[in-house]
Amino acid sequence: MNMFYLEFIKHGRKLAEDRGINWDIPLDSDGMAADGIGWNLTIAAGDTPPPSYYLRDFTSDKRTVEILKQEEMSNENFLLPFLVLSKAWQDLVKAAVANQLFYRKNSPTHVSNNIIRPLKVIATCAFNTEPWALGLNDLVFAIKIGTKIQASGKLGDLIKGIVKTIIDVEHIADACPLYPSLPMNRLLITNNRARCTKSVDELLNDLGTRKRAERLPERRAFWELVRIIFTEKPKTLTDEFRFTALKVLLTCGLRIGEAVLLPADWKRTKEHFDHRGRPAGELGGYSSTLMLRHFAEKQKTDDSAILVESFQYVPEMFTDLLTEALDRAVRISQPFRETLRLQVETGRTLPWYDKKEFVRVTDLYPRLTGNPFWLTLEADYISSIVNAYRDDFSPEVLHNLREKQTLQYKEGSEITLSTALYAYLHRLRSNIKDGKTAIRFYRPDGSIMPIKSRMLWGEVCLNIGELEGHIQRDTPTKIPDTLPLKLENGIFQPWEFMFLMPKRSVAEERDGRICDVTRYFSVGIPDPVFLDCALGDKVTFESIFERYGETEDDRKLTLKSHSLRHLQNTELFRLGVADTIITKRYNRRSVAQSYEYDHRSLAEELDQIELPPNIEISLGEKATIAAKMIKAGKATGPIVEAFKRIQQLEGDDAAFQYLRGEADGFHATPFGHCFNSFTVDPCPKNLECFAGCRHLTATNLPSNRKYLLKLEERFSTALEAAKSRSSKSIGRDNQIRHAQDRLDAVHALLATPDGEKVFPDGPDFSLSPQPGSVLDE
Repeated sequence: MNMFYLEFIKHGRKLAEDRGINWDIPLDSDGMAADGIGWNLTIAAGDTPPPSYYLRDFTSDKRTVEILKQEEMSNENFLLPFLVLSKAWQDLVKAAVANQLFYRKNSPTHVSNNIIRPLKVIATCAFNTEPWALGLNDLVFAIKIGTKIQASGKLGDLIKGIVKTIIDVEHIADACPLYPSLPMNRLLITNNRARCTKSVDELLNDLGTRKRAERLPERRAFWELVRIIFTEKPKTLTDEFRFTALKVLLTCGLRIGEAVLLPADWKRTKEHFDHRGRPAGELGGYSSTLMLRHFAEKQKTDDSAILVESFQYVPEMFTDLLTEALDRAVRISQPFRETLRLQVETGRTLPWYDKKEFVRVTDLYPRLTGNPFWLTLEADYISSIVNAYRDDFSPEVLHNLREKQTLQYKEGSEITLSTALYAYLHRLRSNIKDGKTAIRFYRPDGSIMPIKSRMLWGEVCLNIGELEGHIQRDTPTKIPDTLPLKLENGIFQPWEFMFLMPKRSVAEERDGRICDVTRYFSVGIPDPVFLDCALGDKVTFESIFERYGETEDDRKLTLKSHSLRHLQNTELFRLGVADTIITKRYNRRSVAQSYEYDHRSLAEELDQIELPPNIEISLGEKATIAAKMIKAGKATGPIVEAFKRIQQLEGDDAAFQYLRGEADGFHATPFGHCFNSFTVDPCPKNLECFAGCRHLTATNLPSNRKYLLKLEERFSTALEAAKSRSSKSIGRDNQIRHAQDRLDAVHALLATPDGEKVFPDGPDFSLSPQPGSVLDE
């Protein structure tokens, strides 16, 4: 144990205790804290649920243990990790959480996903090692296991981040710094075809290869998503809201959390006039524009729990589509909005009744479960009601259904209560018998009904005060989300959100029926999981692809919500929108952030570079590409140097005239771009550019890197094979030297930034060797 570890734990303990949080968490034998004992990270950070994140599980990471079992199955001496983390690891996790949550002001979501999970993976992999004794091998092994858990590499990257930002920065381990020695992953090789086997046309087509194309949505999944949300009829109220939120993601490029937490009062318009006060529409522009009010994330505020209000202009082509979808969502969720507002203003769970009132269970059942069918009705009639409601989600259908059931029950002619209502009441009766709840059954006059007596369920009543206590105490997952959220100047009430959802509406989600939005008491605010599940990013629930896909392959599709933001950002760049406008549109703080979302191909980037029309016509296609690459700073070489020199000395016309004559000097090679003319003689090295030729310019295109990584693997194999031979001949030494030189050259090419020379001081292989005498060196 070192002093830095002790200081980090001491600082974390003080941060927690200053906020009244108990540092010592009693655990059971399984390493879990009892309900109400662990840390509620959401409440501790001053945030408002949902979602709620907790620190109460100090067991080994279960998925890591499963992978370790598979890894060490053949090792008879392998011992499974201890179920409960050691005291030192528990303290490190708590200190890291306190530091991130209270000192660095990160969100509970970030702490739960990006701090606690990777720390537990490290602790599980190094179960025989305390934090201060961690070594490089422990962390490399943890990264390896993390990559096996998540094939995307995300968890492995999070483990590296923990090493860099916590273990190294706080000097937790005696062997720090450890991060610089960790392996850095490179792109996977998925295309085994050598670039040198392609034709000239295929090589030129590599100009269309996109940068980091894996961050864009997969083509089939994207178009299937478009088909579903614009043509399919939602099967549930929840799906209706999901479709609307996905339309927002698609048309506005918001982050998933921003789309989920849209305010009901979303619409803003801005009028545009000229300097004389005339509407811009009279002058060929737009007289008004629509803006989407939303709450922007990642705005670097002092408190991560604060909602930061922002506005985004809606493109004219999406105005009608978005207005129709969002206005419809506001209308459909209005009954929930009224319910939640009444609950917030009264501080009551069931504000429609007096606390001392005794209400029949037949009236309370739709309030408590959301199921509007409490009588036994014909299947065809129930189906017609479900279809009628889903056509437009009109509350009028629910009102008519309730009036008809009430009238039928009063008439009493062969009417029985529904099976679902009987099952609900029998469960409640069993809980009362077992002492699991404090509520009791009453007669309409308020007298207590003996629990063992024969029940006439239509006459059974519940006391509202007791029922509210039961809900708060025994059904915490159904408590409405009534806590206000903080704005920069004021508060934002939960009923002001657009998307309000029924919590645990079993009748709708599981039984294929509908939820009575006019009566159900349990109203919640959705969280990002609401959309992650819809897109298949979370496998816990059925995705919209599984529910609405036409074919078996369609139902297996998944899509990441953030890829839609990457797609729109790239499209705006491709259409020539200024990077400053793109940055402002997406609430970013620097233009550089926007370029992280730029996945244009080189050809699309060159399309945005303008040359004078007369020059572009005179140059021709190939020379125009070369001119644009020079202007964009994407090319170097002797032709580029000569072009710039002539441009400086003799002007643009002479420079472009020179470039037209040297148009064949632009070559797309399997390794990068070459700007050297081979008009008379072919390349003397047969495009073995990585031999150190000074004309080679790095591109960092994925296709180039894949081929280079393949070469790296081949040269490494050849080098190892040469070194393994026992021969001491000159030929062996030559083979080793040749392979080592080429391997070093490939490494240099992989490490060179886009558009820069790889070997600026290398030989010019385009020059023919001059004959010399025996005296020449």
